[in-house]
Amino acid sequence: MPNAHPSEPVPQDPHGPPPHTPAGPYGAPAPYGAPTPYGAPTPYGAPGPYAAAPGPHGAPGPYGPGPAGAPHPYPFTAPFPLTMPAGVRAAQSVNFSVAGLGLLLTVVVSATSGAYASGRLLSGYLLAFVLCALAFAYPKAGNGVRVASIAVAALQILMGLGSLANGTFLGIVPLGAAVTVVVLLTQRPAIQWFTRPRTPQQQPYA
Repeated sequence: MPNAHPSEPVPQDPHGPPPHTPAGPYGAPAPYGAPTPYGAPTPYGAPGPYAAAPGPHGAPGPYGPGPAGAPHPYPFTAPFPLTMPAGVRAAQSVNFSVAGLGLLLTVVVSATSGAYASGRLLSGYLLAFVLCALAFAYPKAGNGVRVASIAVAALQILMGLGSLANGTFLGIVPLGAAVTVVVLLTQRPAIQWFTRPRTPQQQPYA
């Protein structure tokens, strides 16, 4: 009878295999991808159960941005106008029109009523010519030109009221134009336009 030695027993952990590593045959760990006691494993690269879905219409989800190239849900608005506002353009047009009308009326009155009458009419439009000169600077000028235009228009209002008191009804035209200029240049878009930031090459001269 051959000398046979009984095989020694394989030592085993008295508490069993670790809870997170399921035991395979003969106590070896289970191969990669085997189910664990807490559920089936997630395939490599697949989103987990707690991954956040992207928001609707390409909006960013709660844990990250949306797809590349998706539009921003809130459009950007500049804090200052990029082009000359309609109110400033209207004030510029009013100044040009009143100055042109005053020059035309002066020529007509001079030809029909003489130099005295034309000079009297021209005196009521002198400040309108000043406003016309300032209006040429509206596209590039700073806040000083706006303040100067408001001051000249205020003087024009006083002169217009004096002309109406003296019976010169043609002074109502520069009076109404001056009131319009004051109203338009004191609005918020006009203030933002004349106080907008500029590059060193675009610095205003007033």
